[in-house]
Amino acid sequence: MIASMTAYGRRAIQQEWGQAIWELRSVNHRYLDLSFKLPENFREWEADWRNLGLNLLHRGKVECYLTFIPNQSTAPHLQINTELVNQLISSCQNIAEYPGVSPTIKAMELLRWPDVLITKARDISHLKGPLTELFTLTLEDLVESRKREGSQLSQILKGKLQQVLEQVAIVKEKLPLCLQAQRQKLIQKVAEVQVSIDPQRLEQELVLYAQRTDVEEEVERLVAHTKEVLRALEEKGATGRRLDFLMQEMNREANTLAAKAPENSVTQAAIELKVLIEQMREQIQNVE
Repeated sequence: MIASMTAYGRRAIQQEWGQAIWELRSVNHRYLDLSFKLPENFREWEADWRNLGLNLLHRGKVECYLTFIPNQSTAPHLQINTELVNQLISSCQNIAEYPGVSPTIKAMELLRWPDVLITKARDISHLKGPLTELFTLTLEDLVESRKREGSQLSQILKGKLQQVLEQVAIVKEKLPLCLQAQRQKLIQKVAEVQVSIDPQRLEQELVLYAQRTDVEEEVERLVAHTKEVLRALEEKGATGRRLDFLMQEMNREANTLAAKAPENSVTQAAIELKVLIEQMREQIQNVE
């Protein structure tokens, strides 16, 4: 069963260490493109999470967002570099001894000075397990969402394929009638100019006409491609590129059919086929 490349997944967890939220957004893309936006403290685990995504996804641009809200036990611990602060205050006081200089020491300005605030990261290694489990669940939600939309796309495509077969049936029905109509047209023209014509020559003209307008191969290939698309829709795994190739082949056959069409009814059927194929191709652009 085919899967869509458009989906969204979100999972959140609240524990004693804080709150974590995973958000995954997927859109169509030629290849699989995984991107992660993480707090810097968790960047070292990106490779492991990326491998999880590679195991479950085949195509699509997937953006993975991790929001982490720590509590007191996991939040970074801030310390003041008192030695540096004392040096800064002493320097301000020394400058104040110069004429025209008044000491103006503000706490926030001191805190903004480089290396005054020292951030000591806490040990967060115990968070990898729950965050990985949460990411896996979110990834599975994304995959299920893709499958649900893929099922709907499959039904749309099957409906279009049925219409393709209906148009092909119209062409098959019209082809013998076209040859008969051409025979009558030639006989009528000969009668209008009031000349006699060799029956053998008439048959030769009809043979040449039949060769120029023979679209039996194109019709048979359209039926074969339609059956192949139906089979691909039921297969597991990524079939989007294969379906896209089949749409190109079906469009090529429809173009040839339109160029060789012996009468307006066949031309109209060929145009309808091209419209249906283009509609399917647009839907298939979103198939994984």
